[in-house]
Amino acid sequence: MSGHSILYLGRGEFAANYLSELETLPCCTMLTRNNSLALPQGGSSVIDLVLVEAGPAIAQSGQSLGDLIQSLDAYPVVALTEKENEHRGIAAVRAGAQAYICIDDVTVDAQDAVFDHAVKRWRLQQRLCDTDVTVLSILRNINDGVIITDHAGHVLEINPAARSILGLGPRTQPDPAWEQTFCCFDGNGESYRNSHALPLMRARSGEKFSNQVAIYRTPEQPDTVLSINGQGLYDGNRDLVGGIVTFRDITEATRRTSELEKLAQFDELTGLANRGLFTEQLSRAIGRSQRKGAPLAALFIDLDRFKSVNDTLGHDIGDALLRQVADRLKSNVRIGDFTGRWGGDEFVVCLEDFGEAGNAGAAAQKLLLVLSEKYEIGSSEVYATPSIGVALFPESADTAEGMIKAADLAMLEAKKRGGGRFQYYSSALNSKLAQREELEIGLRHALVRDEFVLHYQPRIDLASGRLIGLEALLRWQHPRFGLLAPARFLPILESSGLIHSAGEWVIATACRQLAGWQRRFELPDLSVAINLSPQQLVHKRLVDVIKKTLADTMLDPGCIELEIGDGHIVGKRGTEMDTLRAIRRTGVRLSLDHFGTGDVSFESLDNGFVDSCVLDRELVADIVENNSHQRIVRAAIAMAQGLDIEVAAEGIETLPQLEFLKSCNCDLAQGFLISRPMQPEKVAAILRSEIAGTSLLSRGMP
Repeated sequence: MSGHSILYLGRGEFAANYLSELETLPCCTMLTRNNSLALPQGGSSVIDLVLVEAGPAIAQSGQSLGDLIQSLDAYPVVALTEKENEHRGIAAVRAGAQAYICIDDVTVDAQDAVFDHAVKRWRLQQRLCDTDVTVLSILRNINDGVIITDHAGHVLEINPAARSILGLGPRTQPDPAWEQTFCCFDGNGESYRNSHALPLMRARSGEKFSNQVAIYRTPEQPDTVLSINGQGLYDGNRDLVGGIVTFRDITEATRRTSELEKLAQFDELTGLANRGLFTEQLSRAIGRSQRKGAPLAALFIDLDRFKSVNDTLGHDIGDALLRQVADRLKSNVRIGDFTGRWGGDEFVVCLEDFGEAGNAGAAAQKLLLVLSEKYEIGSSEVYATPSIGVALFPESADTAEGMIKAADLAMLEAKKRGGGRFQYYSSALNSKLAQREELEIGLRHALVRDEFVLHYQPRIDLASGRLIGLEALLRWQHPRFGLLAPARFLPILESSGLIHSAGEWVIATACRQLAGWQRRFELPDLSVAINLSPQQLVHKRLVDVIKKTLADTMLDPGCIELEIGDGHIVGKRGTEMDTLRAIRRTGVRLSLDHFGTGDVSFESLDNGFVDSCVLDRELVADIVENNSHQRIVRAAIAMAQGLDIEVAAEGIETLPQLEFLKSCNCDLAQGFLISRPMQPEKVAAILRSEIAGTSLLSRGMP
């Protein structure tokens, strides 16, 4: 480093020791002192660095700090201060000095670096036009970080905002190698392979760029994510003299974005991949399988009788069980395989590169055993067995969606066989899948094409034999398969989300037809029962549809009865309970379907929601021969009537069944013995006979 001809402006006693030592160092070829804080006459030609005492002496001279430094703009200026008054040095730099030194806390090497930095910084400023200097002055005072380098990569300027963002002290001056370490990691935390991609390198090479996301990393400090803009710095002749980058801290915004992305891709309860992410991962796995010719399998897992866990132990235990199932899945698949939660108690697994096809079954059997082991949740011991469907690529399907559907269909087959087992997808199942897809596509157009119809099954009062109501039953007049019962398409309606629009159509159509029959035959007490899917209880729009239907038809709300499954009222969450309360406020009646075989508590019956119950068909089917079912029916009827809840029985096909229910004081009856479901036109004939005094029961009996 070459020596400097230095001028010191300030009181001699302030820096006496420092100046005496400075004169002995190679960095100082000549030292001139001036107590008047002004340039000496005739000495300007040999001065190449000015040291200024930053302290009270300036104010005593009648000048401001800014005026003094501006008057010295023909030279690089370094302010001198003491460590306890370091703020004065910082103020001098902000006023235009190139740097500052604490005379009682500086090493020889640090001093040489400061002098070198001051000279280079001043020379760069001299090459800039007035406009550029003004712009740089503004940049020093903005909230964004600013770093300026010369054409060789020396950092000449770091504004206060940059020092704050990067955690740099006011005296910290980066060494020449800092350019290679500043933000050398991209937004993903990977090192830049090419040094020309580094922000400071790009800027000083004249490249203009914006929004480069990079990570600033230093020891003992958390990573800082920066959004960086940069461009070259040019002199008045448009020659490239350096580069400038500006940046802002986006660490918190990046963290929030990452959390939102995680919420969008991962299941909140279990932490597993959700549907969207798993499908995307499976698509990539299929691509790998095609390129490598390696086997691939998708597993669809459903817990058997999980609903009873929720209904008997509560949703908190159910959620804890699902978390433990997820943990067991993650712990029992190989590295490279991956898992996801499809929804509810359904999970999915992808197996890659497992050798022979039979090994997929071995993996499924292992998961079957692992998931069937006892779960300890708090003070409860819970048992749950899975049904697992296995789909192989490409035999079962050649897309991610097709693989999952095939595995789902195989799982349903395993469940039909009693559960607690796994089942491979087969060609027979493939035929079912194709038909299901055709039905799903057709359902999306069924409402628009007016293909849905309602059939009505009469319900009689057992004591009098009088027809008092009808149950509306949805049918689909499919253009190819003919008239389909709900069992063929209702699961598809529910899984596809079409249940809401279809359910609303059923409510509006059944009520409109009921209103017409009441007026035509002067039967104001005639009622209609409509089945609800549990999914409809989740949406508030159900209540709006009921209110609109009542307003449009002017029906007495008590003539409308909405049937919900017995398990759908036990342990319900807030949304469903709010919907039930809102329905009750409309005056519409609520009925508990499949009563007598589920887990219904006295509290759930006595909470004011339920007006009537419908005995489960399984109880009625063998009630004459099955003593156990006889006892259950008697107890169920007695319990319900003790709570002023009306009891109906459906599925009655024989006279002995009817007589037994009469002996138990059952209120209402419905079934093939009385009448099969019929089209609306035939209902009119039945109602006409009823008015004429011919009971439906006598018509239906031999």
